[in-house]
Amino acid sequence: MNRGGSWSAERGLSFPTRTEEKTEQVKTIVLNIQNRFLSFPCLFVFFLLTFLNLLFVMSTASKRGCSSPSSSFESPYVSIELLSYLKPEQKTPFQVLREVVMPEFKRHLSNGKQFLPPPEETHNGNGNIITVSAADDAGSSVTEEDSGNYSNLHAVFDEIQRDVNYIYKACGKLERWEALVNSEIKGLVFQRLDDGFKERMNTSSSSLDNTVRTKFEVQLDKLLKVHKIISDLKNSICSQPELAPSADLESESFKSATSSMTRQGIVNFPVQLPVVNIGREIAEVSTFEEIQAIYNGLDVTLKLCLLCFSVFPENAIIKKKVLVHWWVGEGFIDFSSSITDQGGKTVEQIGYGYFKDLIAKRIIEPVYKKRRPGADSCKMNPLIRYAVINLAERAGFVDFDSDRNPTAKFTDSRRAFLVRTKERSSMEELTNNFNLKQENVQTLFNVSETNFGFRQDWFSKMKYVKVLQLGRWQSSVKHVIEAEDSGFLKGLKKMKQLRYLSLRGVSRITELPDSICKLRNLRILNLNGCRDLEKLPDGIGSLDKLTHLDMYECFLISRMPRGLALLSELQVLKGFVVGKKPSSGEDQDHCKLKDLAKLEKLKTLRIHMDKSSSLTDQVQELSCLEQFKKLRSLSISWSRIYGSSAPKRNIQRMITTIYSMRSVPRTLPSFSSPSLPVLLEKLDLHYFPESTMPEWLVPDRLKQLKKLYIRGGVLGDLGQECSTSPWSSVKVLRLKFLSKLQIEWREVQALFPNLVYLEKFKCPKLSFFPCDQNGVWEKAEDHTN
Repeated sequence: MNRGGSWSAERGLSFPTRTEEKTEQVKTIVLNIQNRFLSFPCLFVFFLLTFLNLLFVMSTASKRGCSSPSSSFESPYVSIELLSYLKPEQKTPFQVLREVVMPEFKRHLSNGKQFLPPPEETHNGNGNIITVSAADDAGSSVTEEDSGNYSNLHAVFDEIQRDVNYIYKACGKLERWEALVNSEIKGLVFQRLDDGFKERMNTSSSSLDNTVRTKFEVQLDKLLKVHKIISDLKNSICSQPELAPSADLESESFKSATSSMTRQGIVNFPVQLPVVNIGREIAEVSTFEEIQAIYNGLDVTLKLCLLCFSVFPENAIIKKKVLVHWWVGEGFIDFSSSITDQGGKTVEQIGYGYFKDLIAKRIIEPVYKKRRPGADSCKMNPLIRYAVINLAERAGFVDFDSDRNPTAKFTDSRRAFLVRTKERSSMEELTNNFNLKQENVQTLFNVSETNFGFRQDWFSKMKYVKVLQLGRWQSSVKHVIEAEDSGFLKGLKKMKQLRYLSLRGVSRITELPDSICKLRNLRILNLNGCRDLEKLPDGIGSLDKLTHLDMYECFLISRMPRGLALLSELQVLKGFVVGKKPSSGEDQDHCKLKDLAKLEKLKTLRIHMDKSSSLTDQVQELSCLEQFKKLRSLSISWSRIYGSSAPKRNIQRMITTIYSMRSVPRTLPSFSSPSLPVLLEKLDLHYFPESTMPEWLVPDRLKQLKKLYIRGGVLGDLGQECSTSPWSSVKVLRLKFLSKLQIEWREVQALFPNLVYLEKFKCPKLSFFPCDQNGVWEKAEDHTN
């Protein structure tokens, strides 16, 4: 069959008849190089055998010197082999491979690829890449089978190029390591030359003054020098570079060295190699094989979710929510399938199911905080992480540098990562590399960059991006991220495919542009901790697919835009501000709490009550909560000072309000009117302003409540004096920063008979609580849960 068709005739080229066979041969060669030549255990043994051979040459030279002295430079004390080892400017094998062989091989690949019809990439309306061969574009008679062959050949060439790039980078690390070991070996040779010279001088002028003590000192000095050189050499060999975890001790070089040294009587095999290094290498090989076997047994979605772990630093503690949101943005978890295929589960429930699968397979491990029943974070063993990095690189999911850090290059993976190290910042690599096309970016993830600034024209070219994780993923607020300004956000209007946007903890963003309202595919918007953000755009209601909106700890936002009530798909809303009633001259057009009652899918709500509003106004606002039929988690915060980032006038107002609330007389209206949603499962109260439990917070009205958290405020009791029925459904109770709360442990047991976990912190008046040093009590029979 003529595979070239009219494409080859038009260009005056004859398409090779055995292109596929040759390509497969090249691929096989590259894989052999990668699996055999880059195997570190083999290299380690090879270097060790070379070193032992050098010691043998030195010892035989000394032995010859004892029987037959010579006047030439090849003396009883120094062999010519040592001098040949010190030949200057000699190239090492890895240097030759990296500087000569690999560039020539790359050029050969580049020349060979011209015989393939170049694919043309076009984007469809969904931002996906469609590959059309030049033969189709030229209107040739190439069949569908030929087109598939072209596609396969390009895939094989791309895989070869990725493997060659991997080998090239690995050779660079091996070359540096080889040079280090070579330098230490030369130090040993120089020491032998120095000893030989001194021995020759001492022999030619043997003096009677050389007492036994003097000879002993000389030998001790030589022994100490040799000990230092040998120790340095050992440390150099032990600090092996990280390479592909594959080993081949059956190579010809290894067999030849083994046979030679066995004949010479230098060493009897098996050789006992350094336990630390070989043990780690064996562990890495074993772990990789095990993880690869598990990986091959996973479904496609779980494979993709697992590869996301490769970008996080070693031993990092990762919030599950961060990964779930990333998976949603990538499309690994789809909202439509959560409704149909998953029985109406939320994306969090689906994502946590994936975590359970990975934990059950021992790929990741949960991280518990203070022995809490559930773990909202996880981490990965370094050896497993190393294996996952290799899987991610082989799959073309992420591009890594020689230090195994994810890079900002997205030529293969379509995912760019912002990483700051001591040596460099990936922001420069990303924005100054003119060979990178922003249109190909699907994910931009900030791993460790603390400062970033994008030009609006550059930023707006990422038309097909789905994930923008620019904020911090770490839990600690110590990870501060600063943007140069918020002007670059105007480029969001062209990102029609964007599903997940996180600006969490990014400072110097004062407002969101109206262009954000054009992101009709946006599912998750995380503004948590944007302390300089002053307002939300009025048109936010046009984000009709938005399911998660987090504005928690955005201290300067005082009004909620009315458009929030139009977000019919909203499931999670955090940071909703219930402010003071506006006076007659102020803007009346803002969203009230009662306007959210029609959001039928809302399950999680976090409210911030303005501390300066009257208790009467607060009661009136909260009275609508019983209309939130689907609500499962509710958090209400009063009078809490979050930090010193707000202007001083605001801090002073907060402090004044807090102390005024603490001294509120009992003649003011009490919280008797509100009724909470009957299906509520979790209630979190921050800085509750009354000293006694309100009438609406009683067991009879909240029979589904499982978790009760009370933090801060002036609460003095938990209703133990007047309660007619216990909190039978509550299993988790947390009490923090309650300096006036007085209750004994026996009263808590009677009030919460089914309690399995209790945590207290800075509650000095709690008596006889059997908590550990962390303030935690856990029911013994539920410890394994």
